[in-house]
Amino acid sequence: MLNVLMTTEGTYPYAAGGVSTWCDALLRNTPDVNYTLLPIMMNPHMEARFDPPVNVQNIINVPLWGTEEPSEFDTGGSFAELYERKRRTTDDAIEREFLPTFRALLGAINGGNDPAAFGKILVQLEDYFALYDYSVTFKSRPVWRAFIDTMQTFATRAAAALPEGAREHQMPSMFDLTECLRWLYRFLTVLNVRVPEVSVTHTTAAAFCGIPCITAKVRRGTPMIVTEHGVYLREQNLFLSRFKRLFFCKQFLLNLITAVVRANYHYADVVAPVCHYNTRWELAHGTPQHKIRVIYNGVDPDAFAPGASRERSPHVVATARIDPLKDVETFLRVAARVRETHPDVRFTIFGVVADQAYYETCLKLRRELRLETVVTMGAPAEDVIAAYRDADVVLLTSISEAFPFSVIEAMSCECAVVASDVGGVGEALEECGTLVRPRDVEGFATAIRTLLDDPPLRARMGRRARARVLEEFRLDGSIAAYLDLYRRLA
Repeated sequence: MLNVLMTTEGTYPYAAGGVSTWCDALLRNTPDVNYTLLPIMMNPHMEARFDPPVNVQNIINVPLWGTEEPSEFDTGGSFAELYERKRRTTDDAIEREFLPTFRALLGAINGGNDPAAFGKILVQLEDYFALYDYSVTFKSRPVWRAFIDTMQTFATRAAAALPEGAREHQMPSMFDLTECLRWLYRFLTVLNVRVPEVSVTHTTAAAFCGIPCITAKVRRGTPMIVTEHGVYLREQNLFLSRFKRLFFCKQFLLNLITAVVRANYHYADVVAPVCHYNTRWELAHGTPQHKIRVIYNGVDPDAFAPGASRERSPHVVATARIDPLKDVETFLRVAARVRETHPDVRFTIFGVVADQAYYETCLKLRRELRLETVVTMGAPAEDVIAAYRDADVVLLTSISEAFPFSVIEAMSCECAVVASDVGGVGEALEECGTLVRPRDVEGFATAIRTLLDDPPLRARMGRRARARVLEEFRLDGSIAAYLDLYRRLA
């Protein structure tokens, strides 16, 4: 029996979306594999969106926020052991056992480009936290002083290379330093976790959830797989670009993320992106070509099948969470443009609200564009297959994607698809849909009008799309590829 550690971050089983759909399908369709699931989650109060199958034999939850200290979710030891760990974590022990490795960690984050060394540092930290308390260590005076001294030294060196007028912006404030150490404390919480020995580790992102896989590889040589859906480093760059302040903090966090990403790529035996688009990032950050094996997402064409056509007003559908990366604002502007020539058209976005502040921004824009009776959004579909079957056009306006299930599901249902030319979307659609530049409102509107006005064209496009799914993107083929990897590596 194969034993696999699968790690997730912000997805399965506590969030909906493409990665979670992929995880659930892989787990359920490999019943002869025993899984330990390690989800990194926002807080310990999240409710599961999925009920993992019986071959998931253990779930090790790792909440980043919402706890006073990691020992609150540590179920691997008794209270007496936790108490003894705290008791032995003295300032002398921290200075002797922790600070040399901690300074090496900061060096690897701030200037190092050695992912092999970074992985070994992670193992040393993991070993330390097996004996000493995580929270007491990070909140101690020796760590704070070492952090200030080390970070200011790095900042001074970086400032020396800048023009004189720009140097003052390079130096961190006390708030910057506090925020950076707080982030480090939260994002490295997974180092406090003890995972069982397994045959293979499989991380669903080249991210912090890959750290237990990296340390298992360094410690025991456990084979490691990285599956990249969205490109984690690219998406974090996009996320951090939204913040106009805290330059020093953003740079530190981006350096930390980059170090973790490169270590994932370095230690993985196989990097399995879900589309060829992702490989350019992996290659650029040190992944050898021979490690990369693209495995496309797949759908069940028997479940995602076309339905009978119906007479009704034209309907444009999106299945996407309400999130800035999905660019719902462009979706709304496209709806306004199409309504000018097709006043009876309806638009619906089926998907959860992932970003409440962004949702409020979108609701405000919908009011400004007078689309309250035209565009429905803010809730997932009760039956996503029925949603596709009710669509005349499926629209995707994202500014960042990997290989979205929404596209291949719609293709399998013989839908005409109009989508942003981002990530691996073009690899899915090829000649079976319409690609538009991101945020090109007029381009999207023109493509939708063309399809609404030409039912035979929609039908031909839909038939070609389903034929492509049957040939290239079947669920059973995708599952077989991962199962082959597990067996070969184990």
